Amino acid sequence: MIDILKNPLLCLVTDRNRTSCRALESVVGQAVEGGTNMIQFRDRDMEDVDRLHAAAKLREITEKKALFIVNGDVDLAKKVGADGIHFPENHIFDADTQELKEDFILGQSVHSLEMATKAERLCIDYLIVGTLFPSKSHPHGRVSGTKIIEDISGKLPVPLIGIGGISSQNCRKVIDSGASGVAVIGAISEADDPRLESQIILANISVS
Repeated sequence: MIDILKNPLLCLVTDRNRTSCRALESVVGQAVEGGTNMIQFRDRDMEDVDRLHAAAKLREITEKKALFIVNGDVDLAKKVGADGIHFPENHIFDADTQELKEDFILGQSVHSLEMATKAERLCIDYLIVGTLFPSKSHPHGRVSGTKIIEDISGKLPVPLIGIGGISSQNCRKVIDSGASGVAVIGAISEADDPRLESQIILANISVS
């Protein structure tokens, strides 16, 4: 399994509507070939049967090559043998959720130092932090720039993954601000060559 504490993390968050008319499995497969080492399966609007089928295919593609994280669906994560589960900022972590740590990597989205601190106290394994730059996913949302990465990384030891409008051009800035990795959607899924774009981004965030 990929060690989130030792690897620069390149996470592709899936969106089957942003693959330039290509099959999601094909795009994910190319991304993993190019070095993407974390796939977060989102696509929450799919029918249950279709979502299970897609998740199973992506688990097969990522097996022993990349972490496979399911967004918010504990039952689905268990069914396909995912490596982890990602939760939204407003998720309430109860005793049952904490028990998941025995079998899964747990991640959470945060948008402030306050929420990051609360998540770190719950021993969440990694945080996705944003929105850093303007993006298609949140075209009218507030952006924080990389200062939020600086603020959180300066106070908390938990691995941070920046998200929001990240590309091969600005990904290094995110790492230099204290992040352990970056999460992207369109930068890879809409690229003419997802494999090559993954290689480029991974190289940029791996430079010491």
